[in-house]
Amino acid sequence: MSLELYLVFVVATALLIATPGPNVALIVGTSLTHGARTGLTAVAGVNVGVVIQLAVVAAGLSWIVDLFALHFDVIRFVGAAYLLFLGIQTLWKTRGAVAGAPVAPLSANRAFGRGLAVAFANPKTLIFQAAFLPQFLGNGQGGTAQLWVLAATFGIIAAAGDVLWALGAARARAALSGRVQLIADRVSGAILIAGAGVLLAASRR
Repeated sequence: MSLELYLVFVVATALLIATPGPNVALIVGTSLTHGARTGLTAVAGVNVGVVIQLAVVAAGLSWIVDLFALHFDVIRFVGAAYLLFLGIQTLWKTRGAVAGAPVAPLSANRAFGRGLAVAFANPKTLIFQAAFLPQFLGNGQGGTAQLWVLAATFGIIAAAGDVLWALGAARARAALSGRVQLIADRVSGAILIAGAGVLLAASRR
């Protein structure tokens, strides 16, 4: 793999990561409601899931990719239902809330678990990675090693992008107060519901 081809891969990956999806919906929604620390914990959960998916692709475990493809609709409907549940739950907690009242904390385990669950809730991610990464392999020997390098690069860019989303949402939360903060909490619920819609509408094989 030439340096030029690798740089094209980096740019293409960065553009893909910059496009919001269900993972970003969860991260932004969590950060808006609970702040940077909890948002970054959700980022960790999401990216553990992404790293596992990338490892599956790099290791050539095509049977797992085939399994996700076989149950594509079931997985995405379950994932969309989960995001919808989180969004409605967030909106329900703000119902009747007083402006400036503290938000019930979300434990680190739950934030991490949510991120991990949502990462696996979109089967298109794994299937896409299995098709996307091999396109950037160079000719000749060392294809397996190159695939691991591409997978690692994708994982690093994905993690960096998610951290930026989390910190940006947390900064927006910190700048708000009173009734405006209450509106932001409700917006986070709407973002999660929108993420469910994206998962249903955009996840086509």
